[in-house]
Amino acid sequence: MHFPGFSGEAANWLVSERSIHGVGVDTLSLDHAITQTFDAHYAFLGSGLLGIENIANLEAIMDSEATIVCGIPKYEEGSGGPARILALTGM
Repeated sequence: MHFPGFSGEAANWLVSERSIHGVGVDTLSLDHAITQTFDAHYAFLGSGLLGIENIANLEAIMDSEATIVCGIPKYEEGSGGPARILALTGM
């Protein structure tokens, strides 16, 4: 596997220095593909933030302000699941 991701340092900085509610990426993971420690996952999810992976068409909202609506199905004892993501721009 070969794709980019957040370093643990970048993830911790975003959590502590920015008022974020979560992060979304168009790759398979919040972390760099070859990680063994999953520091970004621990930083974001450990802080109670959303971490959304495999989002399509992120380039359509690049350089825009958007309100993100994330419909997440109810599940138990899972590590994740499918979601419907809407980006509302121009509001």
